[in-house]
Amino acid sequence: MRKFPVLCSVAITALIGAMVVACQSTGSSGASDANAKLRVGGPPPSDTPYRMDNAIQDVMEGIVAPSSDILFDAVATDITASGVNEKKPTTDDDWEKVEHAAVNLIEAVNMIKMPGRLIARPGEKTKSEGPDAPELTPEEIAAKINMDRAKFLNYANTLQDQAVKTLDIIHKKDAQGLFNIGEDIDNACEGCHLEYWYPNDKQAKAAFEADQKLRKAEQQKKEQQGK
Repeated sequence: MRKFPVLCSVAITALIGAMVVACQSTGSSGASDANAKLRVGGPPPSDTPYRMDNAIQDVMEGIVAPSSDILFDAVATDITASGVNEKKPTTDDDWEKVEHAAVNLIEAVNMIKMPGRLIARPGEKTKSEGPDAPELTPEEIAAKINMDRAKFLNYANTLQDQAVKTLDIIHKKDAQGLFNIGEDIDNACEGCHLEYWYPNDKQAKAAFEADQKLRKAEQQKKEQQGK
């Protein structure tokens, strides 16, 4: 006659234990993650010491884009009616500015790679959305990344590798090297954007593929000349 209460007690204990495990695995107190569809890499670890108040879109617009622009614009040749104007870092302040931009770019990629970060803030949209829009919605971008997170990390690492090379070039105060690597940084960014942000933009994809073919042909020509 006492078996039922005992079995009932065991079942309740097991159920509570399962609920605790479930809460721990989601990093919450049992409440559903309202932003799960925007989150990349699953929920952040419950014991993480890091705050992720900003989304990947915030990091890209607030750090990656302006830092890249500083590096792109650091070395240039402007041809005007009055003559040719060469622009490049010359003073210590000039080199310090591009150094800071390279450091920002390296560390921004670490922020982007952190698991649990949102693609965009809830309610925010990408520049173009809809069934035929070139740019995917934040939810679609997150879903695409989460299907193969290793692939996304590879794109991020490619950009970070170029940023590390850039910092080394800056430490050598190599203006020509800084100019040359600008295209590699741009290609790393565009390759990732075409994969995740606007894979339906046929014009941008065609331009990127044409540029890649040209770069490959130039590289082969250099290799042949070097033999």
